[in-house]
Amino acid sequence: MILSLSISNVVFIDKLEIDFQNGLVVFTGETGAGKSIILESISLALGSKSNPSLVKNDCESSIIILIIKKNSLIEQICKDLFISTDDEIHIKRVQFKDGRTKSYINDNLVSLSIIKSISSKIVELHGQNDDTSFIDQSKHIDIIDSVGNYKSELITINRLSLEMNKLRIDIEERYKKLSDTSNQKSHLEEICNEIEALSLEKDEEHMLLEKRKLAMGKSKVVESLANIKSIINQDNGVQDLSRKIYGEVTNLMSTKNEMIDELNEDITQIDNRLTNVMSIIERIQQEIDIQGNDIDFIEQRLFSIKALARKYNVLSEDLQGYYLQIKKELNLLNSDLSEVTKIEDQYADLLKEYKIISNQLSEKRRIISKEFDISVLQELKDLKFPNINFKTSIERKISENYFGKKGEDIVSIEISTNRTSPLDLITNVASGGELSRIILAIKSVMSKRHQVKTLIFDEIDSGVSGSTATAIGKKLSLIAKELQIFSVTHSPQVAARANHHYLIQKTEYQNNTESVIIISELDKTQRVEEIARMLSGEKITNQAREASKSLLYDDV
Repeated sequence: MILSLSISNVVFIDKLEIDFQNGLVVFTGETGAGKSIILESISLALGSKSNPSLVKNDCESSIIILIIKKNSLIEQICKDLFISTDDEIHIKRVQFKDGRTKSYINDNLVSLSIIKSISSKIVELHGQNDDTSFIDQSKHIDIIDSVGNYKSELITINRLSLEMNKLRIDIEERYKKLSDTSNQKSHLEEICNEIEALSLEKDEEHMLLEKRKLAMGKSKVVESLANIKSIINQDNGVQDLSRKIYGEVTNLMSTKNEMIDELNEDITQIDNRLTNVMSIIERIQQEIDIQGNDIDFIEQRLFSIKALARKYNVLSEDLQGYYLQIKKELNLLNSDLSEVTKIEDQYADLLKEYKIISNQLSEKRRIISKEFDISVLQELKDLKFPNINFKTSIERKISENYFGKKGEDIVSIEISTNRTSPLDLITNVASGGELSRIILAIKSVMSKRHQVKTLIFDEIDSGVSGSTATAIGKKLSLIAKELQIFSVTHSPQVAARANHHYLIQKTEYQNNTESVIIISELDKTQRVEEIARMLSGEKITNQAREASKSLLYDDV
């Protein structure tokens, strides 16, 4: 529960401190007196969005401090943040004029998300502009989920939906890329096929050029090689003479002279070189004799290589490297298709898990919605709805491509205010006064499920009067036996039920050039006058005072 509120430098308020008690706490005052400023300040402290308009004109910032009673949930949050606590938690929010805010817990700077996490454990606030969550049918699923006990499934379905959506976008983008590159792929395949058909060997052009030289001088080369072999191999030829010289040198080796050793080594090298020369001649002769050395074949092969190199604007010697590069690009394109298949398999696995969780969620929603309907109906009967019908319907979305963050259910909260009318969405049936009571009934049920200790209503009784307002007052008073209730109200019937009644007044000073808000808790006598004012208006009559006393002191 909220134990106290401290406000500094908020619109029309220099400094304000209020201690709160349990029960029904109401704030009344004339229109424009600044009642909502109190609730806006509390809301800001509890994590609502930045509101620079709250900062007093001549100040750079405003400060709102709430002191709340610690519970086990809040204690665990503080423990996780290494924030020491006692029985009270101090929440401070500084609002700067430039829109910045800072949040603190027990003077420890924390993120706004931490403040929101804590506030959700202690307070539910229903402002004048919060009817959208009840009127907007798309928000009805959140109402049901807020009272359900399946948070883990909601977290899982949200995660799966986000992952599936990410994969779906990835798949679509990859298919688009594959479509855009289909022509490119065909072109790359054509290049690869053409180069592969050439059956190009490593350094083939160089080898062909060498063969062409041999082929073009074939007869001259053959004759010269034969003559060389003859000179070397004939009797008393070069090789024969070399071996005779080698024999003579060998006879001198016994002399053990260094110069003779050197001579022997040189003669040995001559013999080895002659043997190598004969081997080269034989290889050249073999090259000349093979069929591939046909000059026409060589010329045609060289032309094919050079033509293909010119076609793709590369050097002939780089043609093989160019082929490897194109093959790599083609493999990447083919791997993209393979990768898409893998991602589609991942998507299918997630979809299977999503369907399982979605079905579990749907079943749990159907169970909790029945309990919810029974509880709300009872609350509505207490609020002067004797003939109302109230039902939560749940249908499955039929879509092959949409898998939402909350599952596949469409939740609709429907009512009829009399037994003969068909059920319809709240927005199509309820008037302003009826909507206020329906919201109060739903909020009452939600608060019991959420186990919060404080409910805050800003004009929940708007648009109602008479016995209906009395019913709302009774309901708030009944809820306040277990919870702390804050309510800004224009209804004397609601105000009369309060355990603590605060009057908010705006006064002018300095020749009406500046305003200040004064907040005071009323005693019994003051309450009679304030409720009489609410009943009769500016001029308070004795009849109004008597009616006020009747509301305050009579059991209605």
